[in-house]
Parts: sequence; C-alpha cells; structure tokens
Amino acid sequence: MKKNYLIGLLAIVTVLSCKKEKGGTVDQTTVNPVAETEVGKVEIEPKSSTVAFTWDKIPLTLKDIGGFPYITPPSGMIIDENTSATESYDFHKLEMFDGNSFFDIEGRVEKMGIQMDDDKDWNQYFFDKSVKEYLKEIGAELVFEGNIPDSLINEKGETVNDRHAYFNNFYVGDIVNSPIRMYVLKTPTKKIGIQVYSDTARGQIGVVESKDFEQTIEKITADKIIDDINSKGFATLHINFDTGKSRIKSESYEIVSEITKMLNANPDLKISIEGHTDNVGSEQANMKLSKNRAKSVLIALVDEGVDESRLKSEGYGQSMPIGDNATEEGKALNRRVELRKID
Repeated sequence: MKKNYLIGLLAIVTVLSCKKEKGGTVDQTTVNPVAETEVGKVEIEPKSSTVAFTWDKIPLTLKDIGGFPYITPPSGMIIDENTSATESYDFHKLEMFDGNSFFDIEGRVEKMGIQMDDDKDWNQYFFDKSVKEYLKEIGAELVFEGNIPDSLINEKGETVNDRHAYFNNFYVGDIVNSPIRMYVLKTPTKKIGIQVYSDTARGQIGVVESKDFEQTIEKITADKIIDDINSKGFATLHINFDTGKSRIKSESYEIVSEITKMLNANPDLKISIEGHTDNVGSEQANMKLSKNRAKSVLIALVDEGVDESRLKSEGYGQSMPIGDNATEEGKALNRRVELRKID
C-alpha cells in the first residue's frame, strides 16, 4: 500500500514538472495546500471568492435623477396604496445583494407595489423593459439579477416563516422563491439602492436613499419630566410592562425613580397617572389593563416614599391614540403612561 501511494505522488510531481518545463503555471487561486485523509486520498478545498461591496467601484452619475424616490411607475401603471407591498419609512433599511455578499443601505425607504391602471391585464414585459431602460438612462448600475442562492437564503432564519418575515421586511417581492434585480446609483451627493421585482401578476420597486442614523431617544430624567409638565401640562412616558399584564418590568423602575425625584423636588405638585393602550384586544380588556397599569405606577411611587394624597390613577384603554394603530410604530406610541398635572 505504501509503495502504491508513493508511486501516485511521484506521478503528480512528474505532471506538474512537465507543465513547468513547457512554460505552464499552477493557478494558485484554485489550488490550495492538499490534505491527506484517513483513506490516503487528496482533497482540494476551493478558496472563497467573496468580496465585500464597496461604493468606490460604482461609477458616478451626473444625470438629473429628480426627487425621491427617483422612479415612478411606467405609463398605464399606478402605485397600489391598498397593499402591504407599499410602505414608506423616514428611516429603515433595504438589504442588497451583489452576487457575492449582502450589504445594507440605511436611510429613507420607499416600497411601491405596482399594478395596472383601470384593472387592465398586467404587462410584465412592459414593466421590466421600462424600468430597466430608465435605470440605465439615469446611470444606475445593475449589481445582481437572478435568484439568491438557497444556502444564503437559509441563513436568514431557522424556519421558512422566519425567512419570509425577514425578506418581507428588507426586500420587495418573493425573494425566497423568485429572482430579483439589484441596482445601486451614486451621485456626487447621494448613494441609492434600488430593488426591482416582477412576476406574472405584479411588480414591486424598493428604493433607499442612504443617510446617517440620528439618535432620537432622550434619557428620561426628573428634569425632563417636570419640563414637559410645566410646558405642556403633561409628560408622556413609555414604561414597559409584562405583555398583557400590569406588572412593571425591572428595566422601567429607573423611570419610576426619576418620577420620584421629580415629585420630591416639587413638593406642591400633584399628578394624575393615566394609562393608555394600543387596539390589540377588546376595548373592555384594554380599559381594564390601562387602569391596572396606571395603578401599578402609583403603587410603585408610594413604595418609594411619595405621599399617596398627591397621586391619582386612571386608565383610558385604546380610546385616545396618538399613533396609527395600523402600524407597529403607531401601536408602540399608543402604549404609554402620561403624568398630568392636577390643579
């Protein structure tokens, strides 16, 4: 066995030597150091060719691209405002793919579900050609067209539902099962990503204009609470409770402590603690939940030494929304506690 093995290696060396003598070279990008397995065979593992996306390689366009979202439906087609495929965000992200790797573009996002006007039959060919020619005209660079490999799709979630949810959030179209076209567009002042999807029934376009993230969360302090009460008559706080319950989560006790500091610094102030919910669940259940949550805050303040005579609590359920309950962002705004000054 050992003799046969040595003969095999000698044959490989002879072939490589012959190539070298004839001026040939070994492609070092495809041949890696070999490793002997337990059965004496030689395996060659290819190197990864993944290269991270960089804007430096994208040509600059000086064309007039108009205003955001920089593209409209072709003639005879309209944006369907009554579908979940149409969404707008002041700050979100689209995840792009260039054939090698994923990369994010964060900023202003517009997703458009496209349909024919006047209920005419969908014309996929006209949609695809119109969009392709227009993007070429304004200098957009096609970086990928086709199906994203299943091996990469599967990295985005443990289950099929997880993967669908992920791609619905950061892509347009049925990325799990269908092809997509990815474009990038660079001007002297903007970096833009564009996703284009179509099938035999519809079209979708996603546009993201890159912009830096700006932190808008402010630390809740006693000074901020009293400033809001003095200027507006009330302060809005997003105290976290256990889902569907009135128990205050541990991380929100810091807010309770800041309310206590504010009350201690303003001994003549009396406040009404008012609970509000989103519209998930029945009106009756939400009314009860909001009252119980407001009462929990009152009890927590009393436990920290605040005189109960300075406090009262009330709940209004889902009856006084300040956000759109049709969106998750709006629901989050509606789940709140307000501290209102009592005269």
